[in-house]
Amino acid sequence: MRNLLLYFVFLGFLVAPIRGWATEPPLTGEEIVNKAVDRNAMGFQAGQAQLTLLVEDSKKERRERRLDVKSKKIGGLANTLVTLLAPAEVQGQAFLFAERAGEDDVWMYLPSFKVTRRIEGGQKNGAFLGSHFTYADLESRALKDGEYKRLPDEKIGKTDVYVVETTPKKGAKSDYSKVTVWVRKSDFIPMRVRFFGDADKVIKTLFIEKLDKTTAGQTYAKQLTLRAEGGGFTTMTIDALSESELDDGLFSKDQLGK
Repeated sequence: MRNLLLYFVFLGFLVAPIRGWATEPPLTGEEIVNKAVDRNAMGFQAGQAQLTLLVEDSKKERRERRLDVKSKKIGGLANTLVTLLAPAEVQGQAFLFAERAGEDDVWMYLPSFKVTRRIEGGQKNGAFLGSHFTYADLESRALKDGEYKRLPDEKIGKTDVYVVETTPKKGAKSDYSKVTVWVRKSDFIPMRVRFFGDADKVIKTLFIEKLDKTTAGQTYAKQLTLRAEGGGFTTMTIDALSESELDDGLFSKDQLGK
């Protein structure tokens, strides 16, 4: 139940134009989630963005990172290359998130040692760049693999939203006991995602704070914030976004750092 975070952070740049779903019969929780995930997939097959990552910890200390993100679907599977641009002490550090039929591959390149290593097992529960996102959050493990329960509709401000609760299927691997998502009715853009741990205790909540449009009129999530219940937050802002022709070879662990 992880890939909604992945779509928002690295793949969910664009939302395709709405195609008139208002006349459909009442939707199930699963249908709402599927539409939210499908609508928030990248609106093109390959693209590039520059992001700013602002992290505030529970002691209110802040640090900022600037990232270059390249994403492409190859053979229907998502591949995302993240390269740090600033500050200078982390410049050149890079990560590759490669969707696989089984467990996703996550690779990290450390320029100071000129070494590439795989992030696996319990390491995936570690914080990505010291943020409130874990490496596991950024894998493409399918939210669609959960069980769904549609909850009563709500409003966020004046916006009508669907509310859907998802729980992992029996035996499924998940860091969360359940995830609740609030989806805007007008265009199926998720506006809020809440993550629960043991005893259904809230761990963190993702808020979509700003939407914007490209010159072609496509809507994208320009700014989002993930807030931890224990204090602190991570805000990610898209500074630039473009469709790009990207070579498949970029998305190889052997090319990290080159």
